[in-house]
Amino acid sequence: NADDDEALVNYILRYINTHYNYNLLSDAQLHADLLTHIKTMITRVRYQIMIPNPLLDNIKQHYPMAWDMTLAAVSSWGKYTPYVISENEIGFLVLHIGVGLERHYNIGYQRQPRVLLVCDAGNAMVRMIEAVLQRKYPQIEVARTLTLREYELADSIGEDFVISTARVSEKSKPVVMIAPFPTDYQLEQIGKLVLVDRTRPWMLDKYFDAAHFRILDKPVDQQTLFRELCAQLEGEGFVGAEFLDSVVEREAIVSTMLGDGIALPHSLGLLAQKTVVYTVLAPHGVQWGDETAHVIFLLAISKSEYEEAMAIYDIFVTFLRERAMSRLCSCGDFAGFKAVAMESLSRF
Repeated sequence: NADDDEALVNYILRYINTHYNYNLLSDAQLHADLLTHIKTMITRVRYQIMIPNPLLDNIKQHYPMAWDMTLAAVSSWGKYTPYVISENEIGFLVLHIGVGLERHYNIGYQRQPRVLLVCDAGNAMVRMIEAVLQRKYPQIEVARTLTLREYELADSIGEDFVISTARVSEKSKPVVMIAPFPTDYQLEQIGKLVLVDRTRPWMLDKYFDAAHFRILDKPVDQQTLFRELCAQLEGEGFVGAEFLDSVVEREAIVSTMLGDGIALPHSLGLLAQKTVVYTVLAPHGVQWGDETAHVIFLLAISKSEYEEAMAIYDIFVTFLRERAMSRLCSCGDFAGFKAVAMESLSRF
């Protein structure tokens, strides 16, 4: 029944759980808020009463992931109802979903600092230092403990930084030297390294690569671009055959232009087998609905990486806020793109 507000609330929450892996079904507050809103929304939609949503652009940019999930759920519901739910109305629903996600998922994935501890003073001292660190910075993960000799023999360090009780050489990662009972100053130095944003730079390293980067040296239309990119991703095993159709269907619902010439085409739901971002720079521009896209990120996100998906979206919002489009678009190769991207992320 198209007029059943309770059914629509349940449909949206079930759709998000099934297609995006975010379970908001047991959030009584969200359910009540959505129900209150949808009761009056159905009346407006039935009688074609249009209300403006002055925050629509801000909502899309502040909650890009919630926007996509809600849009996909409402579009799917639209197949069973004669009513058309406008973007303005969807925007109001997105606010509720976005707040629900923040309540349950700590606004997406955070990459916590991984630390290498170098200590020669025996097991008891190591445990004591670990306890001090845990108390002061609970987000630190002590990944390994090495003796001085083991550290000096190590070829490279995979952790984010090193905490050592003795003077050691630096191996491409920052080192903080501490006393067995660390002083406030030493703990402060550790704090500076703990609070560095590792999430977005790490995402950039993990999901963007030269094999999925191209510069369009001649004009290409949107559909041809989708076919070429999706064919490559399918051939490499990142996506299945249904991915292209879903990307085309998502684009037909409403443009995936984020703003300022940056577009984020993607499927309805998290359909990829493995997550990857395909970066396309289009100096000539690609017609994107009524606008022109110059920097295009095709997102293929798998359900297993749903927690990281929000942080991936956060990268693109940062590019938008930094007005990075023209700098990104003028890059000549992947290394140049990555340098500009890193610079944008570290500034914000």
